Amino acid sequence: MNKIFDAAIALEQAGGSEELARDLFSMLLDELAEHRQAIEAALKQVNSQSGLEPLWDPVHKLHGAIVYLGLPALRQALKAFEDQIKQDNRDQLSKSFRQLDSEINRLQESGRAILARSWY
Repeated sequence: MNKIFDAAIALEQAGGSEELARDLFSMLLDELAEHRQAIEAALKQVNSQSGLEPLWDPVHKLHGAIVYLGLPALRQALKAFEDQIKQDNRDQLSKSFRQLDSEINRLQESGRAILARSWY
């Protein structure tokens, strides 16, 4: 299991500003459930349609939200899910979503504790 949070990456991506890094992290925590719901809704839509296009927008939005936040486990799960979409691999899509969902849940469970501790 990958590390859930890497403060060094978050701080580096925020130009060394802990305040900015924490603000971005907090915003993600506030929006994470919405990202998850949007991806799940798109996945259900895909299951009843022929193309995987409905997944691109919500997945891309979540990817954009986490790219600078030092979240290696979530980033890896998201990449694996994106790879299944790109490869049109429907057989593995549900499994990849479950892994992504698991990482989202891990972050939701530990996010406030991450915010509360020192990042240096």
